[in-house]
Amino acid sequence: MLGRFINFLLVIPHTQYLKTVGTFGDITAIFAFIAFLNIILTYGMETTYFNFIRKGYVPNQVYAIAQKSILASTAIFSVIVLFFAEPCAAFLGFRGHVDFVYCCLIFLVFDTFSLLPFAKLRQEEKPMKFALIKLANIGVNVTLNYIFLAYTPEILKSFGQVTLILMANAAASIVSFALLSPLAFKINYSFDKKIFKEMLAYAWPLIFVGLAGIVNETLDRNLLTRLLPKEIGSYQNGIYGAFYKLTMVMTMFVQAYKFAAEPFVFKQKEDEDSLKKYADLMYWFVGVCSFIFIACMYFIDSLSHLLIHNKAFFEDKNGLYIVPILLLANLFLGVYYNLSVWYRLTNNTKIGAMIGIGAAIITIIGNIIFIPMFGFIACAWLTLIVYALMCLAAYVLGLRYFKVPYQVVKLLTLIALAIGFWQINKSLHTDTLLFWQDFSIKLALLFLFMLIIWLLQPKLKKA
Repeated sequence: MLGRFINFLLVIPHTQYLKTVGTFGDITAIFAFIAFLNIILTYGMETTYFNFIRKGYVPNQVYAIAQKSILASTAIFSVIVLFFAEPCAAFLGFRGHVDFVYCCLIFLVFDTFSLLPFAKLRQEEKPMKFALIKLANIGVNVTLNYIFLAYTPEILKSFGQVTLILMANAAASIVSFALLSPLAFKINYSFDKKIFKEMLAYAWPLIFVGLAGIVNETLDRNLLTRLLPKEIGSYQNGIYGAFYKLTMVMTMFVQAYKFAAEPFVFKQKEDEDSLKKYADLMYWFVGVCSFIFIACMYFIDSLSHLLIHNKAFFEDKNGLYIVPILLLANLFLGVYYNLSVWYRLTNNTKIGAMIGIGAAIITIIGNIIFIPMFGFIACAWLTLIVYALMCLAAYVLGLRYFKVPYQVVKLLTLIALAIGFWQINKSLHTDTLLFWQDFSIKLALLFLFMLIIWLLQPKLKKA
């Protein structure tokens, strides 16, 4: 959580030192495309690794097979990109900028090589080592971003700002891989083709799940620059990307929860109380996310001006308008992570892929239709609608294959109350009050919501 928060603070130098809103939009579009490549290069091997260990396979053997596969496939990908760097740059929408391609390739390769070593640390329950290496990566990235943008060294002044940011990311990825290299190459087990085929059979649907998820999360940022005139698209992408960053508190919690919960979920499957534990996890997850939603919306004006220093980003009033929509969207994404446990545990990853693909189709069609009319506002609303539909599909199908006793009424009540608490504060017009009066009211409402979460909590099972 701390590491992601530090990384989140990059929005400050990016909005402060980048010359235009459009430049920030270009960075947003590049990283959105990189997210697609991350899914393709890792092809579901992280979840497959956890699943095969749960099945009783030798952990080090599963790790060695998966890591050898990823090392080989990533090396092949690298050679192809190096040979076709110019067409890759043109496909990204930055014709002639092969420097973008080379920098992206470096951090893509080293991030991919580091994926399973990080997963191994999680599986072996070594959170301190995991966190320290993640922090080292983020520390290098943030530090170099500040230095390269605010105090550009003479030797680097010939590079554009986008290239400098990509170089900082590449350096950070190299550092984390160097720290993980003893694990990355600890692959002495022989390559068992039979096990590998079984792993691929489990993993390939997860590629579509992942790609569909990335379509829902980031495709809109690529489509904004392709469906709108270049300058308008980059500008809108800059606004959308900057204000999307204000939802990172929710995103950071969801991602941290996912990291911690995935190994736990697989380990708990055989426990007789596993279904109740999954239901309880969902309750507390929704409770915390609902609280985060209220807290973010109560202090969004102060938070936005604290993090976004360039006034040009506030010229479009719709930037702040999309924040509550995206906060709720990320809440539902986290709920979907919880609900999707059934297809991971019952080896029904093909059904998970179908849910993801269906959602991706809605996202693509919706964005193509509505972006030319409504710009990034359409992106925000579609993100929320699609994640909510994914939750509905996962819940309904889960009742058939793996019935977890989720307390649906309580979960929906918490989400509805969170929206209600936000609207109550808006209706009080606290902006006309003194600071301490406004703060006291908000604090009282937050404490009241915490009390409601506590009172509605699931009952403990009697011994």
